[in-house]
Amino acid sequence: MRIANAGPDLDVVPPKIGLGDPDPDVVIAPFDPSHIDAYSVVNEPRLVLWTGSGMPNRRDCSDLLSTQGGTRVEVKKGTVVCVRTDAGRIAVLTVTSTSDDSDTGDRAQATVWSEVSD
Repeated sequence: MRIANAGPDLDVVPPKIGLGDPDPDVVIAPFDPSHIDAYSVVNEPRLVLWTGSGMPNRRDCSDLLSTQGGTRVEVKKGTVVCVRTDAGRIAVLTVTSTSDDSDTGDRAQATVWSEVSD
């Protein structure tokens, strides 16, 4: 999936790109395409880098978001990012490519867990 100025809404199946309706969960940081931002009207922890071994599961991401989450992360190819969506779902993104152009954006593989609460 593409993460750019118009990022994906991870709460719809399949994730849909758009600004507005649906609201994106993550977007390229304005003027800094090496970062992605949580797209939210409230400043709550929605993103966190996974630095553990292997891929995180839903609980790993949920716990890490609760203790170390923020609203912006720096990414490069291979970066793994845990995400809390607008609807409270947990997702994990693996960045597969990056771009210096915020219109082109980054690409990532996504897993979104359907359960909303722990």
